[in-house]
Amino acid sequence: MPPAPLPLVLPLLLALIYHQDCAGGQLLQTNSVHRTPAAERPVNDLWCYRCQTMDSNDRCANPRSNHTILTYKCKDDKRLCMVKRFSYTTSNENSTSTEKMWSLERNCTKHCEPGCIVIGERTKIYACTSCCNSALCNNGTGRATTHRRVGPLALLQLLLCLTATAAHTQPINVFGDFL
Repeated sequence: MPPAPLPLVLPLLLALIYHQDCAGGQLLQTNSVHRTPAAERPVNDLWCYRCQTMDSNDRCANPRSNHTILTYKCKDDKRLCMVKRFSYTTSNENSTSTEKMWSLERNCTKHCEPGCIVIGERTKIYACTSCCNSALCNNGTGRATTHRRVGPLALLQLLLCLTATAAHTQPINVFGDFL
């Protein structure tokens, strides 16, 4: 007797595999619950300060003074608080000015790389980011302890970002994940 044709055997074999668990040969339970990886994640209970300012005397510059209007519940996969600070100093042969804030932003974020990028010689521009992951932890100045020096192209990108910040009070992130 010749073997059964492949087109008839293949659907029966697939149906048998579909209805059995590969590990133990047990039939699958029809009342089992399937959870996606997103459903398995814990609920995001993180709260961060969320604000933006260009004024060093603004309440966003010092949110510790009981400014509950600045608090924000982070959503989805934004599980970090961050502070981005743009500032500058000027110098001559004899002295360097104190650091002056240009722009400050506090928010929830998905990715955060702490540190500073310093551009320039006589006029130094600082683009600093600090990161944390506990409730309302992004209350600091945004000054980081590590500095990276970058070239003229990054200076141009930073100046474009700062110009957009000054013009729209909404910075455009031309640095991607670098800030």
